[in-house]
Amino acid sequence: MGTAESGVTAFFGKLADTWNTNDGAAFAGFFTEDGSLINPFGERADGRAALTAMYTEYFGGMLHGTTTSINLTTLRAIGDDHAFADADQTIYSANGDVVLALHVVNLLRRQDVEWRLVDSRPYAFPPPPA
Repeated sequence: MGTAESGVTAFFGKLADTWNTNDGAAFAGFFTEDGSLINPFGERADGRAALTAMYTEYFGGMLHGTTTSINLTTLRAIGDDHAFADADQTIYSANGDVVLALHVVNLLRRQDVEWRLVDSRPYAFPPPPA
């Protein structure tokens, strides 16, 4: 499991570095061709073309100039070529303020030697009811 963990940790580092360029097509390239995302706003993108369109729009608008950090919290191997990963993601504005603090659940698949996102579900924890 240590090898998978180090590979997924490195993958999340590359993913964050690419986010920081605000390049929607490059970011979508970290998903499998049939990958999917349901973002924290409930919007769904299925397939790399839809993911590219979503992130290109966001990086051109509400996420313009943002950076992110993604930290793996737990990893469960599913066979040799899949993993279920929990991570914490923080999105920062251009001036360094926190825009969103999210928890992300990901299903990853190893393709050759690289990991790719199959399904990603970032969400924020609401406060408990009073």
